[in-house]
Amino acid sequence: MRNTWVVLRREYLERVRTRTFLVLTLLAPAIMTALMILPAKLATMNEKPEHIVIVSSTQQFGETVKQHLFADSFLSDEAEAEEDTSKPKPEDRYTIDIDTNATETERANLQQKIDAHNIDGFIWLTDDAIAAHKVTWSAREMASARDKAWLSDSVNQIVQQQELSKQGLTATQSAELLKPVKVDAIRIERGRETKSSGSSRFLEITIMVMLIYVAVLLYGISVMRSVLEEKTSRIMEVLLSSATSTELMTGKILGVGAVGLTQIIVWTVMGGVIALPSMAAQPNFADLQLSPVMMISFVLYFLLGYLLYSTMYATIGAITTTEQEGQQLQFLIVMPLVLSVFMLMPVIRTPDSAMVMWLSLVPFFAPIVMYARIVIQTPPLWQIGLSLLLMVGTIAGLVVLCARIYRVGVLIYGKRANLPEIMKWLKYAKA
Repeated sequence: MRNTWVVLRREYLERVRTRTFLVLTLLAPAIMTALMILPAKLATMNEKPEHIVIVSSTQQFGETVKQHLFADSFLSDEAEAEEDTSKPKPEDRYTIDIDTNATETERANLQQKIDAHNIDGFIWLTDDAIAAHKVTWSAREMASARDKAWLSDSVNQIVQQQELSKQGLTATQSAELLKPVKVDAIRIERGRETKSSGSSRFLEITIMVMLIYVAVLLYGISVMRSVLEEKTSRIMEVLLSSATSTELMTGKILGVGAVGLTQIIVWTVMGGVIALPSMAAQPNFADLQLSPVMMISFVLYFLLGYLLYSTMYATIGAITTTEQEGQQLQFLIVMPLVLSVFMLMPVIRTPDSAMVMWLSLVPFFAPIVMYARIVIQTPPLWQIGLSLLLMVGTIAGLVVLCARIYRVGVLIYGKRANLPEIMKWLKYAKA
């Protein structure tokens, strides 16, 4: 145990004290913040409202459509409009004129104005177009799905109100009758109602997926490179005389892994300080309800998943002799992560299905799949405990396997390892 601690301390301090580590640790949050803020700022700089012309059969109908388009309630429901104040209002995005000259000559004239950049687009909203259920939005750029839905909802409600008014209903009665019914999704967990939205639950799972990906891809490779460097420098031949290969490999995995965790913790704290005020104003972040069980599960599965994949990288480093060979074998490590991401939708839909249950017990899928089950619908405690136990056992087994391969492989010069050769190494190391 003492030798393991010595190796861990050496690996950790050797990397933390470098200028590269300090520069990346301090500058990375600033760079990420700039990359997130600058595109939005550049997109809004010198942004002018789009000039849109509504072509209608009558001036009154065109004005009615214009008023409805500028009403906030037609962009989203009232609750969403009140919560999300960051989205631009229609009157800030569009300048709308009314044109009652609904002829083909006028259509051609408007198309020429678009080419000349005098207007940005026009909406052909004549009585014939509405009767044929074929309204067109012609513009220099294709209208987004949100804008088309915005126009469609407005026109449909106006037409329905006109039909209801012919039946003797007032405008107030028509508006009340056509008001959409809001459906709230309530999740029942352990006999209690929880009001957290599905988007907030998905966000919690996404955070875990992103952290696992970043940790594995950035720092797992560092573990592999560290093992390869020791093999090529031959310094391990001296170290093996004073410590076992298991102690050396455990100290190396924990030491290099601790460097990555240190950097992630610093980035998380700095990112939280910078982004927390703006995140709290967003509806999805405001709905987050992190229970103690969920927070403990997050820490456990992230740490064990990080150690598991780091050990797998170390095993590849012990098998290979060059970094190129190691990169070719990385797909064996990334594949379980990719499959876990593909399984997220079935997990969210049916967290208690037999396939999802058994998959969440497999150590290579458990960090993402089991955590997703805990977020969506907490599984029985024995399943959580069994998955943690299997992950710990797999990590310990991989460390021993990696140490045995490393013990013999470090003494092999210029010989590429294949499966039969690796089996021989394991036999020699055991003996």
